[in-house]
Amino acid sequence: MEEKLLEMRNISKRFPGVLALDRVSFDLRPGEVHGLLGENGAGKSTLIKILAGDYSKDEGEMSLHGEPVEFQRPSDSKDRGIRVIYQELNTLDTLSVAENIFVGDLPRKKGLGTVDWKTLNNQAKKVLARLLVSINPKRIVGDLSVHEKQIVEIAKAIYKQAVILVMDEPTAALGEKDTQSLFNIIKNLKSQGVGVVYISHRLKEVFEVTDRVTVLRDGKKIGTVNTKEATRDTLITMMVGRELKEMYPKREVPIGDTILEVENLTINGIAEDIGFSLREGENLGLFGLLGSGRQNIVRALYGIDKIDGGKITINGKVTVIDTPAKALRLKMGFMPIDRKIEGLALSLPVVSNITMANIDNLGSGFFIDRSLEREHGEKWIKDVNIKTPGLDTEVNSLSGGNQQKIVLAKLLETGAKVFIMNEPTRGIDVGSKVDIYQMMECLCEAGAGIIMISSDLPEILSMSDRIIVICQGKVTAEFSRQDANQEKLLHAATI
Repeated sequence: MEEKLLEMRNISKRFPGVLALDRVSFDLRPGEVHGLLGENGAGKSTLIKILAGDYSKDEGEMSLHGEPVEFQRPSDSKDRGIRVIYQELNTLDTLSVAENIFVGDLPRKKGLGTVDWKTLNNQAKKVLARLLVSINPKRIVGDLSVHEKQIVEIAKAIYKQAVILVMDEPTAALGEKDTQSLFNIIKNLKSQGVGVVYISHRLKEVFEVTDRVTVLRDGKKIGTVNTKEATRDTLITMMVGRELKEMYPKREVPIGDTILEVENLTINGIAEDIGFSLREGENLGLFGLLGSGRQNIVRALYGIDKIDGGKITINGKVTVIDTPAKALRLKMGFMPIDRKIEGLALSLPVVSNITMANIDNLGSGFFIDRSLEREHGEKWIKDVNIKTPGLDTEVNSLSGGNQQKIVLAKLLETGAKVFIMNEPTRGIDVGSKVDIYQMMECLCEAGAGIIMISSDLPEILSMSDRIIVICQGKVTAEFSRQDANQEKLLHAATI
């Protein structure tokens, strides 16, 4: 029987109104990368927080190396060699790499009590060498890239004698080169006997880096499979509880009249002479690499950023959009790239977030018709398939996928006809992606027009009717869905 580094048996956890985990079992072997998959809200974070000592379990048992353990606080978990590297990194940016690695345990000079900087930096080099990387230990962490900060977090875990390393969406902010570098580090950790729990929505990575995969859905364990024996369709079906015949449910929608036209749009130093049109029933993809100017263009279209020149025509009428309030009156809706900062009021309930942009139409004078507001909220929860305990649940307690659906519901509540969707499925699970794609198709069928900005090539190739490519602030190409492919888009984006 193969040795188990970690075993969690029949773990249950309840919150008010929610059974977050229902008798979930999970195990990890030495030198194994075990993927943990599931839609947002499936229970992954709760399971990991119990392992990290942030939450206490209500039922079940845990053991390390076959020995029963109980974690009442995070320090209990850390003392047993368990480290979690969250998507939001926890580095001390004003300190050096070496100080971050040895924080709380800096080597001191005998008799003096002052920091022994030479020993500190030499020991930090040795720890980094275990990861086969060579970052200068004297560098200030605030000056590092996201990937380099990740390496510092891993190095700190290794120095603290981590035997289990949990990585939560570790490549979310990484490019292809840094992702491959991270995978090399993970392989090196495996060879040293470290067990890695790998959480990701990116199935391509899961197949590349994991040995086994466990899938959770609605707080329950659906199953564990050997990665080599699994297929993409198998994992998706396990995650969402239904077969996804088509990941991208694109429909043939009649394309109508032009509803928005942009001519010679200029943003000084960023974009020049930008021109394109959007028609009823059309999903217009906007593609470009980081720094291409595409983000600035759509923000300017919605009146968030200043336009220095050009003309915008909506429904045949030339208009000036200098504020988001003006865009809202013109029946435009904007889905921002960062829902938590720009799209939602996280401490407010679901119903308030859905109706806030249309609150003037839900009452008279200074008074809000609360029953009407709740009626509208309930409608969108049903229509957009938002999973929430209720209308009064605070948005910050919901999963990323459900938060993104609330942003979409807010736009629908305003009666928008032109939708600007900036990375609409960024950082959400497969099932929520499909729900949002289906809503986008319903909007197009109803005669709305969508401008979709996406860095996900399969997404933009599959869901767009036309694709405009932006490079260095200029339109460099336009393709129909039938003519577009990955090579053409990347070529036009790097001219």
